[in-house]
Amino acid sequence: MTQSFIAEMTISHPDLPLTPTIRTVDGAEIVVESEPLTYPDRSGSILFYSVTDCDFRAFDSALETDHTVAEWEVTMEFQDHRVYQIYHTRETKFTTPEIADLGLQVLSSQTVGRGWGLRLHAPDRERLGDYWEFCREENIRFDLEKIYSTESRANAVSGGRAEVALTERQREVARTATRMGYYEPKGASAAEVADELDISQSTLSTHLRRIMAKVFRHLFDD
Repeated sequence: MTQSFIAEMTISHPDLPLTPTIRTVDGAEIVVESEPLTYPDRSGSILFYSVTDCDFRAFDSALETDHTVAEWEVTMEFQDHRVYQIYHTRETKFTTPEIADLGLQVLSSQTVGRGWGLRLHAPDRERLGDYWEFCREENIRFDLEKIYSTESRANAVSGGRAEVALTERQREVARTATRMGYYEPKGASAAEVADELDISQSTLSTHLRRIMAKVFRHLFDD
């Protein structure tokens, strides 16, 4: 059996689908039921969402002022459950195209707190690192919650500190990048971190990729 990986993470950004609604309506559980669809006569994407555990009147009201929503309609309705078809605006930020380009598979996507919780299947750890880098470049907050190999028993890693064999220079780079908020959406830029370390941006990028490779290897390898 070929080894592959499953990662659980939370991503958040003001322009991700339904983010304004998620942040307005407390407790709503929203599950994505389809991949983004596009039609020739529409400029944005269409998704279907399953919504439970909320005040639907408040939810509908929030949709009306949500800048990621162009149009919406309820396609199925039950006592405590609705399915919405939502036409998103062109300004809505999606990460699914990048996920597909990287060869990752979305196993599930639903709201977690004020963001989106994703479960992704990856054929190798490097592609998860590439997705993390994409999110950072797009100012999307990325919080890795759990990751494990499909080949091993559910050897989940969540919380706690991982002892990774980094060189002193790599530790310095990692500490500086973290201290300056490089991994945060509004933190320091690569240029600022590189300047602080007195290295080029390309050298910083090389260091960070090697650090991430060691972290992922520590988490994934049995």
